[in-house]
Amino acid sequence: MTTTKPRTYPLPNVKPITRRQARFAFIVLLVINILNYADRSILGAVQTKIQPEFHLSDTELGFIISSFLLIYGLATFPLGIWADKGVRKNIVAACVGIWSVATALAGFTHNFIQLLLTRSVLGVGEAGYAPASLSMIGDYFPKSVRGRMLSLWSIGNVVGTAIGQIAGGIIAVTLGWRWAFFFVGIPGLIAAFLIWRAVEPERGVYDRVDEEAGEDASEGEIVGHSLGTNVWQTFKQIARIRTYWILLGSFIASFFIVGAATGWITTYIVRDFKLTEAQAGLVSGLTLATGSIIGTIIGGWLGDSLQKRRPQGRLIISTISFLLGAPLTLIALTFHNIYPFVAFFTLAIITLSLCLGPINAVIQDIIEPDKRATATGLLLLLAHLLGDAASPIIIGILADHTSLGTALLITAPTCLFIAGLICLLGLRTVAGDMEAMQQRMRRARA
Repeated sequence: MTTTKPRTYPLPNVKPITRRQARFAFIVLLVINILNYADRSILGAVQTKIQPEFHLSDTELGFIISSFLLIYGLATFPLGIWADKGVRKNIVAACVGIWSVATALAGFTHNFIQLLLTRSVLGVGEAGYAPASLSMIGDYFPKSVRGRMLSLWSIGNVVGTAIGQIAGGIIAVTLGWRWAFFFVGIPGLIAAFLIWRAVEPERGVYDRVDEEAGEDASEGEIVGHSLGTNVWQTFKQIARIRTYWILLGSFIASFFIVGAATGWITTYIVRDFKLTEAQAGLVSGLTLATGSIIGTIIGGWLGDSLQKRRPQGRLIISTISFLLGAPLTLIALTFHNIYPFVAFFTLAIITLSLCLGPINAVIQDIIEPDKRATATGLLLLLAHLLGDAASPIIIGILADHTSLGTALLITAPTCLFIAGLICLLGLRTVAGDMEAMQQRMRRARA
């Protein structure tokens, strides 16, 4: 009996990667993710200074926040397709360079239109980062630790947001709001150069169930089931994965409030608790950073541990995260004293952050390596368009007619609870979709 080896194709832009190179690239990607969220959150920290200078209503301010997220969402899908075809580290480097320049230019704006344009370009730059980087991390590390590595990477979301909120508020009070954009924009150019110098990982090297295929891959080759040119065929394959659409629903619901919180939380603290921008940025930044780091680390460990016992493990943690986070957020927003607000808001952030690593790892568990960036791009496109791209302007309109606190109280707990209910549905489908992915990969190598 003879064994037929799978067809393999050389990857001219890919070299065998060492553990040290993988760690270096991951650290750079983590730093970039921190800068990513610092750049996008800096506006929320300084908008109470910009609003009177540019004579903006809450609705107009919400439109500027939404414009970034709208462009970000629209650009994510085509850039995700590009990431499945091209050299991902180069795509990340180009996108980081674009968004860093756009952030710095925001410091030179003098009216609504100029600020709107720079924030829109920021969306284009940041859109190409997430699909490519998530795909790279999935190929740098084995499946057994993927949830933990994605959780560590996800910490950049909150660390970056905290840096943007804290530094933005302090700089706005001491040097002026324009310097805040310069402060977070310039370091991105250095990070872009570093990731450009990193080593591109092989696609799917840790997802092959066949040891012999793994040995072939170690020689710088990959099994021949690449995306090719038929994007529509790839989309149809993704569309048949039930858990993917369940994840999309939970992303839309949770992104709605994430976009609102990032854009409005510091302004809410300034208005409701009568703090300065520096004080409000410190409160929101430290609360987000502390709660999210604790929750993300615990969530990554719990997700990977439970995943070893049952295939729904990571999604169970994500479901619990949303269903517990919703009432804690509701309780926090009912307080008008800063101390109980901070206490319950921190608990809510810890709970909600449990899902950051596990829910991203679920995408990796159900989508083949050569389609992950496309699948992530499509998911983020729809989640941003239907979720956080809409929420800041909706919150702004509600705030103009009621109050900012009322607007957040109406929307935040509701959206988080809906996200948890949607995740419950995925507990019935995720195991089958994981097995189906492995079967498709076996057939592709036959």
